[in-house]
This record gives sequence, structure tokens and C-alpha cells, in this order.
Amino acid sequence: MKNQIFLSILCIVLLVAALVFAGCTSIFSGSPKTTPTPLPAPATTAVPVVTSAVPSCGFTTCHGSDLACGTNAPEICTDVYMIGDKCRQYAHCDTTGGRCTLVITPKFTQCKACAEQCQVQAGADSLAAMTCEEKC
Repeated sequence: MKNQIFLSILCIVLLVAALVFAGCTSIFSGSPKTTPTPLPAPATTAVPVVTSAVPSCGFTTCHGSDLACGTNAPEICTDVYMIGDKCRQYAHCDTTGGRCTLVITPKFTQCKACAEQCQVQAGADSLAAMTCEEKC
């Protein structure tokens, strides 16, 4: 009887060892091993540079409704909102004729007048001025 228990335990230990060994040394066949293929280097070609008659024509200020156009337009502006910023959408800078000029629409003029009136009515309360300007 002792031999049967010993033999059973020995068989179980050998079976577990065989399973562990087989699991640790086998290669998972679910996904094939791939090797990266190098991509060819892109061909370098000369890109023509197009220059305009007036470089970087744009608004010379970032905020407000007092607008001017010029070649010294800022490259980066802050995210701060100021009274009159809403009206800027109704104006733009144009390079027709080789000069940087401001083009305003009648809607810009109306919006600017309304925003300035809101600012006067609100006084020091900037939140009230912006709330009013939303309706312009």
C-alpha cells in the first residue's frame, strides 16, 4: 500500500514537472513572430518657396475692436477675452494691390458701436459689459 501511494505521488510530481517544463519551453503559436521591415528613406526634393508681395499681413493687435493691419502682425496671442473681440470677425486684412489694408464691413461698424455702448453702460463691471456684448 505504501508503494502505491509513493508511486502515485511520484507520478503526479513527474506529471506536474512535465507540464511546467512543456509550458515554459513551448512557443505560443497563436501569433506568428514578425520582424520589422525597414522603410526606404524618402526622396528629398526641393520645395519652391512662395513669397507674397506683403509678408504676414494681419491685425497688428490681438484683442479689441481698435483694428489696424500691417506686416508686423503678432504670431501668438493670449486667450484673454476683451470687449470688441466678437466684432473682429467682421473685419479682415487684405493684400490686394500689394499693400496691407484693413477691410471692415457695415456689420463690424454696428458691432463696434454696440460693444462700446455696452462698455460705457457697464462701467467697471466687465462681466456686465461682456453679457451685453453677447447681444450685439
